[in-house]
Amino acid sequence: MLKGLITFLFIALLSACSIPETKIYNMSLPAEKGRADVRADASIAIILHAPRYLTQPYIAYRNSPYQLEISRYSKWDAAPNDMLRDIFRDSISSTGLFKEVRVSNMAPHGFHALKVNVKRFERSDEDGASFGEFIFDYSLVSPENKEIYSGTVSKRVKLQDKSFLSLAMGLSSALKEGIDEVE
Repeated sequence: MLKGLITFLFIALLSACSIPETKIYNMSLPAEKGRADVRADASIAIILHAPRYLTQPYIAYRNSPYQLEISRYSKWDAAPNDMLRDIFRDSISSTGLFKEVRVSNMAPHGFHALKVNVKRFERSDEDGASFGEFIFDYSLVSPENKEIYSGTVSKRVKLQDKSFLSLAMGLSSALKEGIDEVE
């Protein structure tokens, strides 16, 4: 009985050592310098919609146009949906164009709304090369519910390799370029 218990514990210890370690990645945008400080009386609510797989922290990568895989042991610091909301909020706040910037599911009365619909935030592999893709639609809506402007941003950055670190650096670059287009 004791010999069986020791054998079981030994096997459990070996199997625990063979599980790959979980790696966590984050987005990093360079600090903005020299922004105009134009204080307006307007407020804005950011409403962000994303595919369901972006509401969990696991890193997604597309092997083909038909197949999306989710990594089990490598993940973002937070769910991409949450990271993107925070990054949009911080970026728009730093412009100084709005007295109040909120992240919300709907725009409160009297607020402008920036509606962001994320299509892709992932790595894709094509012809032996890897790319970081960040694609989203956006529209700015007035407090009177009239569209002021809208557009689509599609950023695709070639990655140095297929590592998740390279993906984090590539998507950070694509994210910065994409947000600059909206501002």
